[in-house]
Amino acid sequence: MRARPTALTPDALARALARPEPFAGHDAPFWDDPWIARGMLAAHLDPDTDAASRRPDAIDRIVAHLAGAFPLRRGDTLIDLGCGPGLYAERFAARGVGVTGIDLSAGSIAHAVASARAGRLPIDYRVADYTTEGLGGPFDAAVLIYLDVGVLPDGPRDRLLDAVQAALRPGGAFAFDVHAPPRHRPPDGGIGVWRSEGGFWRPGPHLVVETTYRFGADLDLAQHAVVDADRITTYRVWDRAYALADLRALLRRHGLAVEHAWEDLAGTPRRRSSPTLGIVARRVRGRGRGPRSYPAAGTGASAIGNSTTVRIRSGGVSGSLR
Repeated sequence: MRARPTALTPDALARALARPEPFAGHDAPFWDDPWIARGMLAAHLDPDTDAASRRPDAIDRIVAHLAGAFPLRRGDTLIDLGCGPGLYAERFAARGVGVTGIDLSAGSIAHAVASARAGRLPIDYRVADYTTEGLGGPFDAAVLIYLDVGVLPDGPRDRLLDAVQAALRPGGAFAFDVHAPPRHRPPDGGIGVWRSEGGFWRPGPHLVVETTYRFGADLDLAQHAVVDADRITTYRVWDRAYALADLRALLRRHGLAVEHAWEDLAGTPRRRSSPTLGIVARRVRGRGRGPRSYPAAGTGASAIGNSTTVRIRSGGVSGSLR
């Protein structure tokens, strides 16, 4: 279950900064918090930062590369998971692809709908959690872009992979990216403090205390304790790295087979030192899977979303909000 904001006391602050259990969740809504969602949308739409979405030229390269790698033809169908304000969805739709976009943020979807209407692009957008909702289909391709798989605990991740497999046509393709073990990692037990008169987390004065932790070789946490006048609210953003061999085995268990592995989804050749992996996996031909059970997600279920790293500075945002 999700925790609740805590009254402001020294003991409460100590608890908010302590190392939690892996994939512990937020104390309060994150992606569907109206103020935070407003700042996230602004970061998505800022062409000069990679904070929430990659810059326009990078998005162009990714779409062009994936359209050729899948390949996609006019009239094919694609589902964009965690579509945000539709930056990738619109580019695929402009190629004549029938696009469905899913995102948890109602504000991002509202912007995407208005933008698609203005561009006369027939995109089907839905406000939904792609780890719990049926995806529909069948689709020729699915994408989940900007390191989002690494945010997910085992249960939501496995539900997502089964849902993608079921939504794809036999032979359909799924593209996603993750951090790889050679990535840059935050310090274990690192701490930083910033005061803001109003910014990403809150419209008014507040303090942000960020702590970072490592969990073994693969899992990292950026934990943000937002201190208001009378309460503390902790937000936890997880990132799990995957080795290629582990991804192959994981996807195979869910009826998907890795076809391409690059350093990124723009097709940069993979190196031993690559900090990320861009994957195209294809649905193995045959019938979809039947019902199955999943590990209990516990509090980690509330940690999911379209983000892997958050860096907040006084009055604004730096780094990555993915």
